[in-house]
Amino acid sequence: MQEFLRKDFSKILKHNGLEARRLMKDSDSSVARIYDRNLEGLNITVDLYGPYARILDYGDEPLNEDELTEVFDLVRRFLYVESDKVIYRVRKKRPNGEQHERGEESLVVDVKENSHLFRVDLLKYVDTGLFLDQVNTRMSVEASSFGLKVLNLFSYTGSFSVYAASGGAESVESVDLSNVYTAWARENMDANGFLDRTKYPTIASDAEIFVENAVKEKRRWDLIIFDPPSFSNTHKAHDFDLKKDYLYYLYNFTKLLSDGGVVVFSENLASFNIDKNRLKAYYKIKEVTDELRAFGFTRKRNTLRIFRLEKVKEFKGEVMKRIMDDESLERLSLGEGEEKKERKPRQEVRRDRRSDYAREERRSYGIEKGSFKDRRSREYGSLDHERKPARRYSDDRYDERRSDKYKRDGFERDRRRDDYNDYPRRRYDEAPRRRDFDDRRPSSSRWDDKREYSERRGRRDDERPRRRDFEDRPRRREEGQRYQEERKPRVRKAPVPYGYDEFRKTKGRDDKKEE
Repeated sequence: MQEFLRKDFSKILKHNGLEARRLMKDSDSSVARIYDRNLEGLNITVDLYGPYARILDYGDEPLNEDELTEVFDLVRRFLYVESDKVIYRVRKKRPNGEQHERGEESLVVDVKENSHLFRVDLLKYVDTGLFLDQVNTRMSVEASSFGLKVLNLFSYTGSFSVYAASGGAESVESVDLSNVYTAWARENMDANGFLDRTKYPTIASDAEIFVENAVKEKRRWDLIIFDPPSFSNTHKAHDFDLKKDYLYYLYNFTKLLSDGGVVVFSENLASFNIDKNRLKAYYKIKEVTDELRAFGFTRKRNTLRIFRLEKVKEFKGEVMKRIMDDESLERLSLGEGEEKKERKPRQEVRRDRRSDYAREERRSYGIEKGSFKDRRSREYGSLDHERKPARRYSDDRYDERRSDKYKRDGFERDRRRDDYNDYPRRRYDEAPRRRDFDDRRPSSSRWDDKREYSERRGRRDDERPRRRDFEDRPRRREEGQRYQEERKPRVRKAPVPYGYDEFRKTKGRDDKKEE
């Protein structure tokens, strides 16, 4: 590891470690994110889980033995963790949405987050069972779930369910396809004292089937927590793709929510963007990502986005899911109540907009389609040397239009120009006439022009500012000397280590004594 990288990494560990210890003490927690891929040369994360420090490698190539030994040493010394309690895992990229490999060994640890107990596994799975970046989202659910019926879809290990039940929810239902995670969620609910299975059920079921049955049974909830994975493939149910399937669930949620119900929608896919135009008729959408960002997570690396969707009206009709895997969102059926507006076929606009007279002229000369003459005829109507004589109005009609006002000093306007340029765009009696010599204003004198200019400027000639004399100007050298004397000495600040998002002032032991 390079020297500057090692120094910056150690500074971040020391600063965030001290701050995290204070926050954990105040909130009765034992988990926190310390390092979140802040430096470009060190693509890892460091988390605290009770007495353990867990390092997760996101790099394309894992750390070599020398780099790993140095990282272990820095984490142990600056986070005050025992050497045998530093854990290292590699998070490989999943091609084609494959599942992460499971480890052979298992290390189960009980941790606390805001006085709630959770069971995590630090070795067997890439994800420990508790997403630390959602801590503030869970706290917001706890604060707003009193007396509500809550549905936790894609519940995973039931962390949202624990917070909702702790907040005084009337009932909390946790639904997940995996039997392992459903049993895990039941253990977390039991560890926090929520033992009533009728009030806090944990259901192992496919989310799509559960939603369809709930719509048929006309069930209602006040709050729905929708935290799905980006992609999931399993033999138990159809593959889930967030980009293709999220609209299906959000449309159906309008039928499951009570009036004014809320959906807490969170996703962690960098290429995802919610389509607000499709949903604005049914939800009031507000993104609360920045408000609920957890400590230790950088904005550059963290892809978590959180939306709060408040129901406006119910979606009428049946929502059909995509029929085939390669079907796009445009094929999404919106049911009978929300029929798609059929687009009218686009009318073909003819480029060759000529009159019937020009078409007959083209046929009479036998111009072949696509020839040079044909292209010329499209631009000019007909060829120059083949153009027929222009049609004129009758002499009687022209004589009626003539008037003495069109004669100036014996000059008569061109008859052809009058007929074909001026008519019918404007009437002859509205044509502009040439200004006579007698009607022109007499030119003003030079003094009048000068007086008018002064009046426009708002002052007289004798009040114009005169040019400042050279002696009245301040001397630049004296001003520079005075500026050097009055200028305060520059105080250089300590260099900011690379990778910091923000700094917080730390307190020592002496500061506590003074307070």
